[in-house]
Amino acid sequence: MVISSCDIVIVGAGLVGASVALALAGTAQIYGLRIVLLDTGSLDSLPLDSGSIFDGRATALSYGSRNLLHGIGLWHSLATHVEPILRIQVSDQDHFATARLSATEAGTEALGYVVENHLMKNFLLQQLRKLSDWIVLHDYAKVLTVDNASCNSLVSYKRHDEIHQLESQLIIMADGGHSELRRRMGMQSDSQSYQQVALVTTVVLERPHQGLACERFTRAGPLALLPLPDHIDGNTRARCAAVVWTQPQQRATELQQLSDRTLLAQLQQQAGYRLGSLLSLGGRHIYPLNLSLAREQVRQGMVVVGNAAHTLHPIAGQGFNLALRGIFELAQHIYQACEKGQPLGDLKGLNAYQHRMQRDQQRIISFSDRIMRLFSSEQLHLSLLRQAGLLALMHTPFAKKMFIRAAMGMDTPISILPPLPNA
Repeated sequence: MVISSCDIVIVGAGLVGASVALALAGTAQIYGLRIVLLDTGSLDSLPLDSGSIFDGRATALSYGSRNLLHGIGLWHSLATHVEPILRIQVSDQDHFATARLSATEAGTEALGYVVENHLMKNFLLQQLRKLSDWIVLHDYAKVLTVDNASCNSLVSYKRHDEIHQLESQLIIMADGGHSELRRRMGMQSDSQSYQQVALVTTVVLERPHQGLACERFTRAGPLALLPLPDHIDGNTRARCAAVVWTQPQQRATELQQLSDRTLLAQLQQQAGYRLGSLLSLGGRHIYPLNLSLAREQVRQGMVVVGNAAHTLHPIAGQGFNLALRGIFELAQHIYQACEKGQPLGDLKGLNAYQHRMQRDQQRIISFSDRIMRLFSSEQLHLSLLRQAGLLALMHTPFAKKMFIRAAMGMDTPISILPPLPNA
């Protein structure tokens, strides 16, 4: 057995786990922290210009998330890989009311940004590899046991047929919505199925999207089209949009088996022709949709973040943005603990962090859940309520301003952290 020590162990190196490590990098440099990032898969990063990957999975970053990343010096480099959302159009099929929002009205360069997940992950991993003095990446590492009974926590994991044991002040669980580690530790969550699935794919557009994001509420289910950067393959340029289509759970198998031609026709019928004809599809993915919230998100020497702590319906596009705010709030808590010379895993401090995050979590979860139920129902009174809401956004400047601020993540304070080393 190989025994070593560090200050923080992060379990899971997806978008959330990698973001946690980068948010902590400036503090690690100042206070000499050693951070170990463990993941069960490969942590090799591909070149950021490898545009052949075309699988449709993308993340919408709010303007507030942009400000968080800018604060640690990360946004300038990431900005070349994102597509700004300049306008948003929200409509309800077969009804006249349509809400239109713009970055010009908001007084910002964009309402938000869309980045393909594979590019985001590769970018984060490339940044982490520049910080090897403070952050160590271990791939193909499977956590076996965790013991947080004493002052410092012990993590045992298997890597390349060898057992390792790490002693650390704090373990951060970022291993996804089906967190095996959280389950092993007996940290329960409240969850419910929406009896829906999300079809996620990419479409090639007939004409430029010009930064337009469309949210279309149809009888067949809410449909979102998000602008993506053009894909360039040799001399060919493809104008693209990410698609998220919410469908009843019983359609999951059918959606997977439909021909591209048939699925394109169905999407075209629901989306209309605001972006012209939909020409072709990228890879498609089907995800069951659930609402979950971990009852217990902190313990002595342990904290749960990202989808391991909460999963939302994608209808409002707030899942990763909520996770990112939690990550930066945790990073700020750790920075302040270092300033005061306090143990990083102290339960009292972690409880205070959780208390600060609970209001944000409950607010966003409630908002996403209500929007889903409101716009997925054909009941007459809910249909009238939808129309009233869209009309209010169209004709009430104050309501529109408040909605834009909330959607952009501008109604929560920004965490102040040390920038990345050499940022």
